[in-house]
Amino acid sequence: MRFDEPVEKASDEDLVQRFVANGEEPAFVELMTRHEDRVFAMALRITGDRADALDAAQEAFISFFRRAASFRGESALSTWLYRIAMNAAYDVVRKRRSTPEPRQELLEPLPEGVTGMEEGVAMRSDIAHALALLPTEYRDAVVMHDLGGLPYEEIAKVTGVSLGTVKSRISRGRRRLAELLEPSYRAGTSKDQS
Repeated sequence: MRFDEPVEKASDEDLVQRFVANGEEPAFVELMTRHEDRVFAMALRITGDRADALDAAQEAFISFFRRAASFRGESALSTWLYRIAMNAAYDVVRKRRSTPEPRQELLEPLPEGVTGMEEGVAMRSDIAHALALLPTEYRDAVVMHDLGGLPYEEIAKVTGVSLGTVKSRISRGRRRLAELLEPSYRAGTSKDQS
């Protein structure tokens, strides 16, 4: 670990050590800068709401700030941080409603006149709602891999399950998402063809 290296060139792990050992605020700020977009994107996918995602991302970084000394380096820092962010997002969702309920709009076609960007926003909303309906272990695996970009091996370390279980959860989660999203997609495409 080199404390004389500029923060922009230091590895995540070195930045954590610099922050924990010396309280270097620039090291923490650099870590936030590197990971804030992905943390926010992951929180947005889980919560389905921009304000809730901002709250979750803020809580994740506060938690990271408080718990940085507990990072043991058994997985990549990004894996550990994204897990904190996922938990923060789920906490926000739980506070908003005790359990996710099936959303009727997942089964209904897009309203007349909704096109282009609005359609993309509606689709992202549908995906967020469908993710909320997945069992937690499937949702965690899908979010970490497909949205967080974490490799299977890192997900296995974070969740404490075998590599095969991770792959199975991602496969089953994707299949269930497709089932949940298919009625909306089919209704939208059949409308275009008529």
